[in-house]
Amino acid sequence: MDSQDPHQIVNPASARYTDRGSRFLSHAHPVTCDVNIEELLSKIAKKYPDATHLCYAWRMDPDRNREFFQDDGEPSGTAGLPILGVLRTHSLFQTLLTVTRYYGGTKLGRPGLINAYREAARMAIDNSVRIPLQLCRIVRVEYPYKLENDLRELITRFHITIHEESYLEKVRLKLSCRNEMEPVFCSLLQQLKHKGLDYEKLDTQYLPKKK
Repeated sequence: MDSQDPHQIVNPASARYTDRGSRFLSHAHPVTCDVNIEELLSKIAKKYPDATHLCYAWRMDPDRNREFFQDDGEPSGTAGLPILGVLRTHSLFQTLLTVTRYYGGTKLGRPGLINAYREAARMAIDNSVRIPLQLCRIVRVEYPYKLENDLRELITRFHITIHEESYLEKVRLKLSCRNEMEPVFCSLLQQLKHKGLDYEKLDTQYLPKKK
């Protein structure tokens, strides 16, 4: 994993770079899964059907550091890799970064291509809003209404984020807490089990860091 904290962008962003007649249209998108990536690539390809190249890179899952790049016919290492380099420089994950090229009639050479794709990608990221990510534990909790005040006190104390909630015969919540706080938080949940509370620890996820 990168030495600096992982980040993600929160809004789609775009930019345009030109060099000797060639146009480079860059787009940065926040993504949540591989299917999301494929859908966005398909939309971009349909938006620019007559483009010469659609090059891109993405990074996912900071804990596993999954990443991929595509040169789409440009000389190897001159397009997708510089785009990926921009994502690495900013320690960005959950992000798809594309650069669509319209050839302008003049060959740029390897250094020119590398610079053009890198600059176009950088400009899109510069136009985005970035936020830090933190590793969180997802926890599902179910409890009787009499424990509502107890749970709300814990949620406030540990800066818990509520993702889902329902109020039927019992209260059901889907929560996330900072991974380093999970042992203490769950130990306090355990102390409430004799009063009718039940909980289940789910997976860990990188989520936006709370202020």
